[in-house]
Amino acid sequence: MRVTKRFHTEELELNMTPMIDIVFQLIIFFLVVSEFASYDRIADLTLPSASEAKAEDVAVPDRLIISVDRLGRIWIAGRERTMADVDRYLRVEKNQRGEERGKKTGLPVLIQADRNAAWRVIQDVIEKANELKIWRLSFATKKEEG
Repeated sequence: MRVTKRFHTEELELNMTPMIDIVFQLIIFFLVVSEFASYDRIADLTLPSASEAKAEDVAVPDRLIISVDRLGRIWIAGRERTMADVDRYLRVEKNQRGEERGKKTGLPVLIQADRNAAWRVIQDVIEKANELKIWRLSFATKKEEG
């Protein structure tokens, strides 16, 4: 018995364009998400503990996060800032976020400071917010063990 092979002149082609589009969209999504998540994290930041610390009831998506490390450096949006930068940044953010959207409660600010940070730096940040009439300040802590 003899088997003959038939050769087809037509080749099957797989359209890769939709798959490449999806892969690029996934890559861009993860790059953007990881960039935003890294803005809020400061290396070696040890939060103070509090016995009455509790999780927030409602997530605040448009909150401005100001971090102070143990050396007294101020970080906003992943960049180190001076006190003059903090003043300018708070003014701009208050005008863009708070006033334009018609929020009556104002700009929410979270201060996350290292437990060994100098209090004078944190106090200066609070005073800058007070000068601009930013009243929605909160402080990041971790719940005490035990």
